[in-house]
Amino acid sequence: MITGDHKTTAEAIGRNIGLVEEGDFAVTGQELDRMSEKELEEKLDHITVYARVSPENKIRIVRAWQKKEKVTAMTGDGVNDAPALKQADIGIAMGSGTDVAKDASAMILTDDNFVSIISAVEVGRTVFDNIKKAIGYLFAGNLGAIIAILFALVMNWVNPFTALQLLFINLVNDSLPAIALGMEKAEPDVMKRKPRDMNEGIFAGGTMRAVLSRGILIGVAVIISQFIGLTISPEISVAMAFTTLILARTLQTFAARSNTQTAFGAGFFQNKYVIGAVGLCFLLYIITVLPGVREVFSIPASFGLTEWGIATSLAVGAVLLMEVVKLISNRMAK
Repeated sequence: MITGDHKTTAEAIGRNIGLVEEGDFAVTGQELDRMSEKELEEKLDHITVYARVSPENKIRIVRAWQKKEKVTAMTGDGVNDAPALKQADIGIAMGSGTDVAKDASAMILTDDNFVSIISAVEVGRTVFDNIKKAIGYLFAGNLGAIIAILFALVMNWVNPFTALQLLFINLVNDSLPAIALGMEKAEPDVMKRKPRDMNEGIFAGGTMRAVLSRGILIGVAVIISQFIGLTISPEISVAMAFTTLILARTLQTFAARSNTQTAFGAGFFQNKYVIGAVGLCFLLYIITVLPGVREVFSIPASFGLTEWGIATSLAVGAVLLMEVVKLISNRMAK
């Protein structure tokens, strides 16, 4: 707590609210000025109240914590708080504060209620989670396609996809589910997690594992689909591989909603945007197999319900295995 009040008053308030515990103490701005950097570093963990401080003192306090590689948040409302608000990793200004303080801050509490910070943290964590989900969804789908293409190349098979098919999947079909994942609600444990490392990558926290497992399963499903299609004709193999890939990537949206919960555990119909996106993607796929359009996407007239059923079953099976892998990984983590 940093305040302009008298040291005795500030320390009494700190003890009353549980901020000052055994071994903790308060210092004034003048006492802080007399401390060397080394002395401040040694005492910093036990100084819980600062009284009668100057703007320079506030910046020094923030920097001292940052030197310890701690994420710092600073609240304030006055012009003299602005330098420290700017220096802190997260500057939080009061809605009733000065314009200078607001401009220097990363967050403004419009209701002047510190409890709103908790809500802001929850929203921030949820947004970050959803960004990771969308990126994981896109990377896993593309990884599956790459695996299938490389396998076909090594086995000297026909290319499993045409350029138009891949463009259709990436530019049209993938965009809708990725946007829908950005609308996902907060996970139950979002506020129970420890703060993440500032230098933590986007693929940390199980995202890379999820991308690899889902991408491999999609790739294997497409390879099997193409292999079965090759027993009929190269053209059928391309149509089956395309169908398996587009349906597996679309249905993967449900698995991508959470790295810890299954699609039903997260509430299958809770995110209406996901349901709408998946439904629209299926509609777009149906258009590609309609007479007059299927020729454009290299889907032969001989591609019938039997081939479609096999390709679809492989896609559904891959997604179900994603959920099984998720359950096993979570149990092993516990």
